[in-house]
Amino acid sequence: MGSRKLAKSILSAQERKLLSETRDILEELLETEEVLRDRALTRSIRDSQEDVKAGRLCTIEELKSKLRREGKPVALYPREAS
Repeated sequence: MGSRKLAKSILSAQERKLLSETRDILEELLETEEVLRDRALTRSIRDSQEDVKAGRLCTIEELKSKLRREGKPVALYPREAS
């Protein structure tokens, strides 16, 4: 009997769900810790938050319109034509 089959036989469905949710939370915590250790990435996130607060962002549609007005290509996705 494989370990996975054994685990299914000794854990209830609720316990398996709880373990799965716990695993997901631990993965998220590890990812967060990894981001926080990366100073360049953390700074980039802070800069982006400042851009949002200062209104230095635009929607994709606004960007496309601006590019069209400037006569620049608007192929933001490979299959999208100008």
